[in-house]
Amino acid sequence: MLAMSSLTACGASSSPGADGVITVSYSEEVADELPLWIASEAGYFKEQGLNVKLVKLDSDQGYPALISGQTQIASIGGSQIVAGKAAGGDVKVLAALTPVVPYQLYANVATGAELKGKKIGYTSKSGSQYIGTLLALKKLGIKPSEVNLVPLGSVTNVNNALLSKTIDASATHPPASIKFEDAGMHMVLDLAKEKTPNIAVGISSTSDYIKAHPEVLDKFMAGLKKGFDRERADKAYSTKILGAHLGLKDQRALDETWEYYSTEVLADHPVATVAALQSSQQSLVGSVGGVEKVDLAGLIDTSFVDKAFPRK
Repeated sequence: MLAMSSLTACGASSSPGADGVITVSYSEEVADELPLWIASEAGYFKEQGLNVKLVKLDSDQGYPALISGQTQIASIGGSQIVAGKAAGGDVKVLAALTPVVPYQLYANVATGAELKGKKIGYTSKSGSQYIGTLLALKKLGIKPSEVNLVPLGSVTNVNNALLSKTIDASATHPPASIKFEDAGMHMVLDLAKEKTPNIAVGISSTSDYIKAHPEVLDKFMAGLKKGFDRERADKAYSTKILGAHLGLKDQRALDETWEYYSTEVLADHPVATVAALQSSQQSLVGSVGGVEKVDLAGLIDTSFVDKAFPRK
C-alpha cells in the first residue's frame, strides 16, 4: 500500500527549500529518470540559477516527503499522485518523464493467446509494473481472471522467476529484457511502441509550492528540457550516465536501453494527460478508498511544460 502518513502536513512544502537548496526525489534507479539525472549532472539546473539536490526515496516515501516539505519536487508515479489525492493530498503532476507504459511483455510461449492459464509475475499492486501487466493483458484480450497473477515483491524476483521458468511471463523493459531475449524468450507485446498512455514516472509538486514559487518551477523545467534534448542527441553521454546509475557495464545493454527510451518512451511534449492517469486510477480501485471519485483533470498542471517544451 502507498504510505500516506504525512498528509496532515500538506501546507509545509511552500518553503523554497533549506538554504536555497531545492530537494528533488526520485524513487528508483531506472532509465525513466535519465533526463532528470542528465539535467542535474550536466549542470543544466545550475545554468538556470538553481541549486538542485537529487535524493533517492522509495516510492512509498516520496509522496509523504513531498507533502511534508522535506522535498519540493518529486519524480514519482501517477499511482502515488492519484492515491494521495484520494487520501486528501494536494499534489499536481507537472510533466511526464514516461507518458507511455514503458514495458514489454516477455514470455516463454510464442504468442499472447497462449498465456491463458499461465503464471504471470508482478512486483506488487502499488507499482507501475503491475499497471503495465494489466494493460498488456487487456491489449491481448485476456482477462486477469484467465491467468494466474503471481506477486513476487521485487523486479529482481520477477526477472529471476521468468529466467528460471517458474513463471511464464512478465512485464519488463531494457536492460533486463536483453537477458530474456538471450534465454530464448519471446516479446509478445511492446506497450511503449503502441503508445499506451500512463504516467509511470512524472514530475510533481504541491499546489502550495507551485503557487508560491512558479519562477523556480519555470527554471527547473527549462533545465529539464535540456536534459531531454541531451538524452536524445548524445548517446555516449547518456549511456555513461545510465551505466553509473544502473551499475551496468555491458555496453550492448546500455545501448539498447538508450535506444528504447530515447525513441519509444521519451515525448517531445511531456505533458501529463487524464488518459495517462486513468490506468493508475483503475488499478487502485478496491485497494484505495475513494480513488474512483478522484478528478484526474484537477491533478494536472500543464503550464510549465507548455512554456519549456513548445509544441512543434
